[in-house]
Parts: sequence; C-alpha cells; structure tokens
Amino acid sequence: MRLKRILIAIFTLALIIAPNASAFSFSKSLPDTVLDYMDKNGTYHYNPYGFADSCFPGLGSYDGVTTAGLTSLQSAFIDTYHDIATTLSAKHNIPWEAVMAQGILESASGTSHIAQDKNNFFGIGAVDSDPYNKAYSYNSPADGWEGYYRFIEENSRYKKAGAFNYAGDPYGYITAIKSAGYATDPYYVPKVSSYISAIVNRAKEKGWQTSSEGNVAGTINTSFSLNSCGPNTYGNGDINATALALSWADRSHSLNDPKPEYSAALAQVGLTNYGDKYVQIGASCDAFVATVLRYSGADPNVPCCGAARMMHYFATSGKYQEIPNIGNPSNLRPGDIRVKASHVEIYVQDGQASKIASASHGDRTADHGISYYSDGSYRIFRLIGGGNA
Repeated sequence: MRLKRILIAIFTLALIIAPNASAFSFSKSLPDTVLDYMDKNGTYHYNPYGFADSCFPGLGSYDGVTTAGLTSLQSAFIDTYHDIATTLSAKHNIPWEAVMAQGILESASGTSHIAQDKNNFFGIGAVDSDPYNKAYSYNSPADGWEGYYRFIEENSRYKKAGAFNYAGDPYGYITAIKSAGYATDPYYVPKVSSYISAIVNRAKEKGWQTSSEGNVAGTINTSFSLNSCGPNTYGNGDINATALALSWADRSHSLNDPKPEYSAALAQVGLTNYGDKYVQIGASCDAFVATVLRYSGADPNVPCCGAARMMHYFATSGKYQEIPNIGNPSNLRPGDIRVKASHVEIYVQDGQASKIASASHGDRTADHGISYYSDGSYRIFRLIGGGNA
C-alpha cells in the first residue's frame, strides 16, 4: 500500500512539473488507481491528449433559426459542435445528445471563463475548491471535446456504473454517470435531461440522426485518412475510390481477413461497436456499404444495418436518384449502389474494368474481385450531387 502511494505521488508530481511531457499523457497506460486518484484530487494536467485538430471534423456554424425551445445561444452551440459530438460519440459509444446537453449546462453554451480560456466545456478537473485554476486546459475546442470522452472512458467508475450500456439512451447515460459521481448537484439529471429533450427535437427538425436511431449517432464528418490523419485522405465524397481502397482486389480472403484499411474505417465510423459479430468484423454487405458512404463523407447519415432498411432509406431520403436497371453498365457511374432486400453492393470501376465491390454476411469480407454482372432483381441508386453523380 505504501509503495502504491509513492507511485501515485511520483506520477502526480511529474504531471504537475512537466505537463507537456508526452511520457505522462493521460492515457489507458496508467492504472485505474492513478487515474482515479488524479480525478478525485482534481490534479491539473495541461492538454492531456494533444490530438491534432486535423483529425477532427471542423466546427459548424449556426443557421440562425431558433427551434425546440432553445435560446439562440444554445442553438448556436449545438450547431457549432454537432459534427464533433456525433463523431466522437460514435467512436466512444456514448449518446451525443447527452454530452451536448452537458456542454450547454456546464459551460453556459460555451460562454464560461473555463470554456473561453481553456477550451474546457465540461468542467473537467474543475473541483469546487478552485474550479478555474484546477480545470484542465486544452489547446483547441476539438481537444476539449475529445478530453471529455477520454475522461469518461478512462475512469473506471463510469464503466462500473454501466455508462457504456446506454449508447442509444441519453437519459440512461446521464443517470449512470451521475450515480458514479460525475456531479454533486442533486438536480443534475433533470437539468441535463431538459436540454436533451430539446436537442432531440432540434435534431429531428434538422434531419440529424439521433442516438436512439442507431449506435452511430448523427452526422459523422469523416474527413479522416486511412492512416490516421496522414496524406491519403478519403473524406472527399468519392464513393468509388473509397470502395476500392477498403476492399481486396481479389476474392480469396476469408470473413476474418478484412483489408487493414477497412478495419480502420469500420472502427472510425463506429461499426465495430454495432450490429452482430459479422458487422463488427466487416463480413456483411450492409456494413461495407455503410462504411464506404460514411467514411468517404458522401453520406454520413446512411443507416446500418439491414439491406432492406438501407433500400428504404435510398428510396425515401431524397438524397438519391433511382437509376433504371437495364441489364448492362452503360448507364451506370462508379459509386452507384445496387440493393435488394437481401443484399447491397457498389458498382465500381477499377481502371477500365467494371467491377462489383461487396461483402457477404457471415461469408466473406469486402472485395472487388468480380466483374459487373446483370441481375434484374436489384434497384440502383445514385447519390444526388455526390462525388460520383
């Protein structure tokens, strides 16, 4: 026990005197005893994560329309940080509406001194004895949002309270983290819940996906690269290029052997935490098409999973034009989607060759190893105004 106290003291002292030293970044490599000690004592730790802004979606802008009983300031806060919140929520399996509501309450919609001076929208580290000076400070708004998710994920008490069992239930999530000690205010849950209700209403009015509609919540701005913010960025709306990049060129790979780039993209858009085991490893037709559309940024709101559900979305969302199935590819464009109740796939061009990029549920991972084939049972849809339209 004495040795444990000494180790904790050493870690804490190192963090205070060398806050920018990467060797002491606030990460999962630290044991729970240290993380919990730091949290309990409000240890000041400058920019614990140090992520690059280029890895995050950009800030949005307020549309000037106040809805759902929100003030203009609250509405502007939601619009500005919606893309960041939904992207990180999909990544960390936390309902975005709950986090957004906490941000409104904790930072007075981004106007508090801690939010303005330290990019800290959630009062992380702001202990009651000295909230401003103890609050964690972050280099940018994006860092501040990521800091919240990491804080929840890396403190064991929230996991023990079942916080990650409520990806589709923002009210349940808030109740769980409050019970684990996130806030001392006895009215914290009803206060946050009132904002959640308004945020859900605003999301519906703006056409955003809510957490209850799927584990990947909201509009995901996926302008990420396949090698973590490197030069090969695929967030350009190019369905064809992304489908080719994420799938094998031949049909010789088992369902447990997805292309590494595909595995990375699955995790990036959150599908490794959603659906059945075949969806999570990429051996499912709907997971592949949803990943391509989301990861490319062509359609971040496309649902998953189920081919029939996706077909309904393509036909009714107003985002897609149905293309006649004439039995040959002469009227098709790379990136067109072929779908029926039991299967969905993407028409691609690999050089001059017309191919089909797809995966198969419980059978194989994604590839573009077969040539185009005629099948009158498919409906064909093209994203309106997309990179392939």
